[in-house]
Amino acid sequence: MKQLLAGILLLPLALHAAENRFVFMAEGMNADLIRQAVQKHLPDSPEAPCEYITLPAECKTAEQARTQARAVECAISTLPALVLADEQGPFATLPLRTLTPQALQEARANKDTAGRREDTQKHRFTAHIFLLCALTTIEFQDDTALAGRIEESRKLLAHPLATPEQRQFIGLRLLYPLLMEQYKRGYCQAVAHNPATEAKLLEAIAALEAARDINADSTLGRQAFAERERLRAARRKSRQYE
Repeated sequence: MKQLLAGILLLPLALHAAENRFVFMAEGMNADLIRQAVQKHLPDSPEAPCEYITLPAECKTAEQARTQARAVECAISTLPALVLADEQGPFATLPLRTLTPQALQEARANKDTAGRREDTQKHRFTAHIFLLCALTTIEFQDDTALAGRIEESRKLLAHPLATPEQRQFIGLRLLYPLLMEQYKRGYCQAVAHNPATEAKLLEAIAALEAARDINADSTLGRQAFAERERLRAARRKSRQYE
């Protein structure tokens, strides 16, 4: 699990104790005014340069997905915002409208509070789910990549940081459709249903049912139930032609 968390560090943080600074802004915002507002309190220096990141309005490319995942990792909820980070990751996210010398002083003074490491890992974990989901939708996956994403989805499902809501999302929105894609490819390659494709279909159904059973009354749980009933009806109908 430690290897998984290390692999999803999205911010290019330096491996030293110096402060790292990132400013997130939306497309269409006045970058010059934002830069002026930041440098009023945090002038650029060779030791601590500030990186300005424009969040794309869409998520149609891998680059756009990774940029948006960086914002998720930093717990961005309003724009523009300043993120302060060190070698352990982000420790403060400050809306620019609240940026003052006192706010910066308090953020630095409180960066080592209890629970910071856990919060950082939770944000990285959420960012990893977001990025995997986005890339799965955006990028074509050959058979090897598809198998890798299925394995990664299973690791996310089993991760100790995963909440029930996240596990339900991963099961329904990632693992189940990925397994169904494997099933469809196997079916097309064999040009017929066979024991191998049947086993893969049952594996996908098991993932779907597991997601449903996490919380059958949630929105995702009801969607999983409806999908399971659709599959049941489709299989019943197909048997009529066997």
